[in-house]
Amino acid sequence: MTQSDIPENGALVRFLRTDEEEWREGEFDGENHLFIEIYSLEPSTHNIEDIREWEYLPEVG
Repeated sequence: MTQSDIPENGALVRFLRTDEEEWREGEFDGENHLFIEIYSLEPSTHNIEDIREWEYLPEVG
């Protein structure tokens, strides 16, 4: 993943880890380059290096 391949800071995204097949939903922390899972029982963060693919979540309006 290159710098231009990362989401905007605070963006709601869904992401796929390199070692899993299940998409997770969360928020991107641009300052720390972490994907933060928001629908887990305990707060869970994922390093940007562990993410194979990501996409923005559609805005609920």
